[in-house]
Amino acid sequence: MPMQQQQNKKLAPGEGVPWYKQFWPWFIIALPASAVIASFITLWIAISNPDQLVVDDNEYRRLNSSLKLQVPVQENKEDTGKSESHPD
Repeated sequence: MPMQQQQNKKLAPGEGVPWYKQFWPWFIIALPASAVIASFITLWIAISNPDQLVVDDNEYRRLNSSLKLQVPVQENKEDTGKSESHPD
């Protein structure tokens, strides 16, 4: 009788199957693994394409002067809020 009871017992899907033969554990492992692979690809791209350095003094001066032109003009900090049309 015990053999007949075991045969009649229905297993749930995935029950009795090792974890490495199921889909979801591999799907869950694949998500962080793909992020690790993408980070190595990004590292390879960053190492193989270094930033270009300024090598010429003329180019440095041109970039420096263009950056100075972008600085906003600051208002006079000594301004007391008085209008210029009515000087004291």
